Amino acid sequence: MSHNELWFEDFFDQWYLKYWIVPITDERTEREVDAIVRFLQLTGKSRVLDLCCGQGRHSLELSRRGFNVVGLDLSETLLEASREKAQKDRLAVEFIRADMREIPFENEFDGIFNFYTAFGYFEKDEDNQAVLDAVGRALKPGGRFLLDYPSLEGRMPNWKTQEFFEYDDGTIMLHEMIHNVFDQKIVNKVLYITKDNQRHRSGFTLRHYYGRELQQCFERAGMETIGAYGNTQGDELTNRDTRVLVLGQKKSQGLKKTAEVD
Repeated sequence: MSHNELWFEDFFDQWYLKYWIVPITDERTEREVDAIVRFLQLTGKSRVLDLCCGQGRHSLELSRRGFNVVGLDLSETLLEASREKAQKDRLAVEFIRADMREIPFENEFDGIFNFYTAFGYFEKDEDNQAVLDAVGRALKPGGRFLLDYPSLEGRMPNWKTQEFFEYDDGTIMLHEMIHNVFDQKIVNKVLYITKDNQRHRSGFTLRHYYGRELQQCFERAGMETIGAYGNTQGDELTNRDTRVLVLGQKKSQGLKKTAEVD
């Protein structure tokens, strides 16, 4: 496996934390958590997994609201930031380091969510399928899974191959996006240039799945697709929406056995 295929081991560093995550507002996080609670039908007794929790902004907000939350991520840098924030705010969140293909729970959670483009990281389709298989195992029968994912149909009319962002400290981030249509992969090259001309190169690659493919992946993982939505308000997905929320539900053992008989 090439270094490029293992980009997720290095990308989520202090640069990512400072320039991708810090600018996200509390208001946005609160709106997203409102949607997570609603779509997953969480109650006060619900146990929920934040899959690829990053720096924990959703996990921490759910904990503030009284939910029993576990956050899972591979990046020790982001997990350290999560734990520090939880300790500072006196929040009881269990943060664990693990590969998302190997969720160390079975029939444990009432709801699982995966937000901020944290699916499609792997070169091989079977590895991406392994993520959803792990989700299916970790959910209780009838438990729900919510996936937040880019929608290329809405992005393509205004697709930019290059963009740049300038931050308050004078740092500039250059972002190049190369869309391989046939392979359905998006290669992202990132260059940070600080005010004193320090340079840091990074990047990531995403395997893009279209709606029908995601439904099939959910089905193989023992989940039925309940719906796909164009925003956190739950509006019907259209070809103008740049993101999609896909909602799945783990089949009960009875439903699963029936499907196998058929």
